[in-house]
Amino acid sequence: MSMIQDSAGLSRKKAILLTVGTGTADEIEKTIIGPFRKSFEAGEWDRILLLPSKETEGNARLLQSRFGQFPIEVHALPKAGDEENTDSAFRYFDSVIAGLLAAGFRAEDCTADITRGTKAMTAALALAAMTHRLGKLRYIAARRDKSGMAVPGTERVDDAEPRVIARRRDLNLAHAFLRAANFRAAEQLLTEAEPKGHLREELRWTLWAAQFWGAWDRFDYKSARKYARRDGLPQNHPGSIEEFLPSQDQIQVLEILSGDEPPRARDNALSCRMLAADLLANAERRLQEGHNEEVLVRLYRVLELLGQCRLFEYGIDSANVPSGDPRVQQWLQAAGRPDPGPEPLKLARLDAAKLLDFLERTEGPARGLPPIGSRLADLKWLGDFGPEMRNTSVLIHGFRARTRGRGNELRQLLQDIIAFFSSEDDGNPQRLNACRFAFLADGGAGNLPGTA
Repeated sequence: MSMIQDSAGLSRKKAILLTVGTGTADEIEKTIIGPFRKSFEAGEWDRILLLPSKETEGNARLLQSRFGQFPIEVHALPKAGDEENTDSAFRYFDSVIAGLLAAGFRAEDCTADITRGTKAMTAALALAAMTHRLGKLRYIAARRDKSGMAVPGTERVDDAEPRVIARRRDLNLAHAFLRAANFRAAEQLLTEAEPKGHLREELRWTLWAAQFWGAWDRFDYKSARKYARRDGLPQNHPGSIEEFLPSQDQIQVLEILSGDEPPRARDNALSCRMLAADLLANAERRLQEGHNEEVLVRLYRVLELLGQCRLFEYGIDSANVPSGDPRVQQWLQAAGRPDPGPEPLKLARLDAAKLLDFLERTEGPARGLPPIGSRLADLKWLGDFGPEMRNTSVLIHGFRARTRGRGNELRQLLQDIIAFFSSEDDGNPQRLNACRFAFLADGGAGNLPGTA
């Protein structure tokens, strides 16, 4: 019995699966008994599964009776002729391996020996071993005599690791996850794949891409900016990673979003606009994934940010409005509100929009920009998607999903707010494009009309 132990010190079981060929009828001892004895004795197996065809099942039964000291099982292909049909053989071998794993064996502790049997059986077992990522794929090579038979004593074991071979598939799958904005799945997939062999650098770079874009997608700008430095990665990247490299514009976006937040940012209005652009790009991605309620939350926040942005243009922070400011005093008097005293005011979205509207009407739009205060103060243009008030809370959905069964309407609302954002400042369309992930399968803009 095997004595492999896992990290918890618990013993693990080992198994080997071997295809069984015909051998030579008048040399069974030399061509069947001897070679299989070496395979049986080469490891401490808790289970030995012989995989013969109907034609070679007799050889397997002979081995089972001759080597009673080993835990041998015979699993013959169901029908005659299956040994020449790779698809049929694969389906059967796949089910045998699945049963072995269901019985508590771990894939990494299983070996598939493809030395014997027909070419179709060899291909089928190799494919099944790859599919389940068994620990070893074994072939026993040997020098051949003139008749093509293996010369006894010249055998050598050649083991390959299906998990290593399958890393190309891991990479292809990780790239597909990245293009679908499923960054966490790509990261988890590649974290489990030890980066070694000829794909080592490609694995490392793809894992980096998953971590970088995943951090950005989660609004973790500081981590994304840290990943953007590419610490520990070689200077040259593999060609397959080219599409996942951020542009210089995107690096500049991260510089702003990962820096000081308003009101301590170098340019408070720019920071608000950049965050609004990223929220819109993020909303496009969430819409493609069907996370419609999250889209609505992001759109509400964009409208709130635009009001805060414009107040910064007037030198006013909506979270710290000086009540003694003459402009604020005039707005309070015009609105029929009492004097709040010396304490600074904290304005929620609606009051910030009303103050902005007042300033645009009395002083004119900041920097000659198009006025937006009246649209932010009265959100009837959002229709049924407008934010609700409950008690003193703002920008809430109510008690039910607002977007259920209304995907097309939400898509149109997103486009309307993108158009509103784009008209707010001439630089906003470029900011929005810089926040989109161009490698996504839909082009990074959610396939929205007018965003190509």
